[in-house]
Amino acid sequence: MHDHLAALLRSGRRGHSVHGAAIKLGCIASTFLCNNILLSYLRHPVHVDARRLFDEMPRRNLMSWSVLISGSARLGALSEAFALFSDMLRGAGWGNWDRPDSFVLGALAAGCAHARGIAAGVQVHACTVKFGVEVDESVAAALVDMYAKCGRVDSSWRAFTLAPQRSVVSWTSMIACLVNHGSSGYQDTALVLFKKMLVLKVWPTNATFSCILKVLDVPELLPAGMQVHGCLLKMGTEVDTALGSALMTMYGRCGGVDEIARLACRIRHDSVSRTSLLGAYARNGYNVEAVGVFREMVTENMAIDQAAMTTLLQVCSSMGRLKMAREVHCYALKTFFKLDTLLLNATITVYSRCGDITGAEMVFNLMGKKDIISWTALLTGYAQNGLAQEVLLFFREMLRRGLGSPVFCITGVLRACSTTTNLAAGLQIHSRALKLGIDDDTSVQNALVTLYASCGSVQIAWKIFNSMSNRGIISWNSLLTSFSQHGNEVAAIQLFDMMQEAGVCPDDFTFAGLLSSCSRMGHVTQGCVYFKQMKEKYNLQPKMVHYTCMVDLFSRAGRFSDAMDLIDAMPCEPDEIVWEALLASCKVHGNVELGRIAARKILEIRPEDPSPYIILSSIHASVDMWDEKAWNRIVFDTQRARKDTGSSWIGAQELSENIFDTLQVGVT
Repeated sequence: MHDHLAALLRSGRRGHSVHGAAIKLGCIASTFLCNNILLSYLRHPVHVDARRLFDEMPRRNLMSWSVLISGSARLGALSEAFALFSDMLRGAGWGNWDRPDSFVLGALAAGCAHARGIAAGVQVHACTVKFGVEVDESVAAALVDMYAKCGRVDSSWRAFTLAPQRSVVSWTSMIACLVNHGSSGYQDTALVLFKKMLVLKVWPTNATFSCILKVLDVPELLPAGMQVHGCLLKMGTEVDTALGSALMTMYGRCGGVDEIARLACRIRHDSVSRTSLLGAYARNGYNVEAVGVFREMVTENMAIDQAAMTTLLQVCSSMGRLKMAREVHCYALKTFFKLDTLLLNATITVYSRCGDITGAEMVFNLMGKKDIISWTALLTGYAQNGLAQEVLLFFREMLRRGLGSPVFCITGVLRACSTTTNLAAGLQIHSRALKLGIDDDTSVQNALVTLYASCGSVQIAWKIFNSMSNRGIISWNSLLTSFSQHGNEVAAIQLFDMMQEAGVCPDDFTFAGLLSSCSRMGHVTQGCVYFKQMKEKYNLQPKMVHYTCMVDLFSRAGRFSDAMDLIDAMPCEPDEIVWEALLASCKVHGNVELGRIAARKILEIRPEDPSPYIILSSIHASVDMWDEKAWNRIVFDTQRARKDTGSSWIGAQELSENIFDTLQVGVT
């Protein structure tokens, strides 16, 4: 009868029904049957019923204690597991016994790993040594994993190296410990350990491969990632959903988009793998594909977490799709009871980048719990939308609240000072960066170069540029653009020659500054050479800003036919800035006919803009066409066009003084 009831438990019957049958049939005195019922209770789990049965058992053996202790530890009741272990050591309730086995001590170590209880874990380790079970493979693996999850890399490594026999679980736990620590040195060691594992013919499991794939997170490691992928295929490892997700994440970080698409067609998908696929596409700029993955998740009624929504908002930000961002935000509000801070921060960022700064402010103001990233996101949004005054005021509020000043905040405020040419406030922010010890950060140094160059302190900007240890393309562009914008065109061209000598490859912004400098200097031939180099030598496709510079270059030199030929050859429709550049030169050279064409084009794009009427009137007046000037005035009044009210930064000094006062309070 005992065996029959135990067989019912193994076949999947619930412990309660078998327990009741055992009591009714008078079989409850069987220790073997009670142990099986205990195991059934703890498998489901129903810990209270298991403890009640344990207390009522007339006889307990080592297995009884082992089952209850391991079950309690696995369910997170670590204090109760240790209390039972103490009773077990004292032989409470049934007399003396030999010693705990590896099953009990391994379960306690696993419980300490789950609870991150390092103090209790050290005591368990001491017990394993005392009772001579530390040489057991399962115990050694549990100790390695326990120290790893408690963040003790050195202790985990010591337990791993001292183990006489290492199972694949030990190797996997040690590799996971090194990978999750985050240090590049530890991650390199993880790769070495993985290779040694293969040499010793300890075959990795899916968990091992998933761990080692986390190390491969930059494009330079794509070949190594493909080798690991080939290794698991050669070994015949089944690529389940979890491993497939890890592979797609790895390829997403390393830029292997083709492999991502192939993998996506070969594995069975769940919400985790779909989220990994969504993130991989988004990271590599495949925004349309990322949106398609999200739509499939919605169509298939998959569980969508807030991490997937955050990634989709980042896609909307990259695409500049404000309408889509609002739809995603509404879907998140409808789906989740409460949005986490990470998702709300992404919402602030996408609204800011899409130009809806009012929406970003609304999300920020309604947030219950704001972190420093929330404040930085809105401050950066103000800076991206050209609201320099709001940047300074918002930063002052951050200082008053005693919030920190991360690098992104400092760079955003410095760029706001550059926009307003507020050198006084910029000097104070520079001083704060020095006190915070972030003045050697590359992005801060780039912002300082832009600040001082924009405010006319070119020598200081040049000094900071020369002191930079890591000068990237942004550093060169910051100085070159500042030279170009402030009348130092010769210095801008000389700086470009230095870039080429240093082996720095120019980008779109570099050529925008160069072409602008050539335009102001009247160097038509040299500007044409740069425009040609951009396409042929550096494989850069000209954008609207480059065509604008070239139209301005030709028009300033009076070569209007070349300017019109370039406009006709443009691959896209010219915007109002192109026609404004042409119209301004028509005013200088008195070209009435072309000026009328340019003015008409501007009014087609922006009918409310009064500047074409005003400039065209000036052109007519310059060539004594007074009737036409009067007609333009009549049209101007009929259209009820109005010039924008002028404004200045005359209040910037008062604001900088207020910021200085706040900075003083923050320092003291």
